[in-house]
Amino acid sequence: MKWFSIAGIRSEISRIRWPKVKDLMEDSAKVLFFTVAFALFFVLCEVVASGFLKFIGI
Repeated sequence: MKWFSIAGIRSEISRIRWPKVKDLMEDSAKVLFFTVAFALFFVLCEVVASGFLKFIGI
């Protein structure tokens, strides 16, 4: 259990590739874009479904 020591933990931490600020901002923008896109998609589906139900009289 060499990795379960302070030296092992430090060596594992040094192997981590931390993201650059530019990459972090690009990924965050992608997540926000897809979140908004999916929200609009589901709102549109809800509007279409409720309009259809009103049209058939339910």
